[in-house]
Amino acid sequence: MKGVGIIDFKVYDISVVPLIMFLTKLAQNLGLPKKFCPLVSLVLGIIAGIVYFAPGNILKGIIIGIFLAASSVGFYSGPRNVYQGCKLKCVKKNKITKKR
Repeated sequence: MKGVGIIDFKVYDISVVPLIMFLTKLAQNLGLPKKFCPLVSLVLGIIAGIVYFAPGNILKGIIIGIFLAASSVGFYSGPRNVYQGCKLKCVKKNKITKKR
């Protein structure tokens, strides 16, 4: 029986979200700054979306991957952390340039 919507999730498919959370936390423990963890989550989500959920349809896989990543890091705090991390990095870079 075919699903009605564009995204047809099974109960066991949702286990990908905790897997993305685990791998993102692992990357953070290996030295990745916390502000950039949402980017890792986004990449992992898109890869899972394309490879596991929609191997025949890349656009659908990307959309699913974005939702998986957003679910694993939070819809609001993820983009905010990346923005703050990039802003902080730019400020540090400008300070180093001004000292020279």
